Amino acid sequence: MGQNHPVAALVVAPQVAACANHAQREAIGICVQCRTRVCSECATKVEGINYCVSCLAGLAVDGGKRAPERTPGSRGLAYVSAGAYFVALWVLVWGYLEVMLPGGRW
Repeated sequence: MGQNHPVAALVVAPQVAACANHAQREAIGICVQCRTRVCSECATKVEGINYCVSCLAGLAVDGGKRAPERTPGSRGLAYVSAGAYFVALWVLVWGYLEVMLPGGRW
């Protein structure tokens, strides 16, 4: 009947992120300040955070001061905002169901 046609195997090479300074090396991280990909030779971890060579030099000049992190108050504000969003969503859904379902007060 029909002839069997071989199906060509599709081979996809995995994409590997390359270091910004060494194109032949695989990037193992991203600098938190400039978002540059860095390899194991270029990356330096300070308090568990990756920095590239130029940003690390900038930290040395600034006396090791990093950009300010979020304040504890900003996290609380995020929780309050999320809570208010969910309450408003719940009220809207409740109102919709109250109007649309039979046997409601309306």
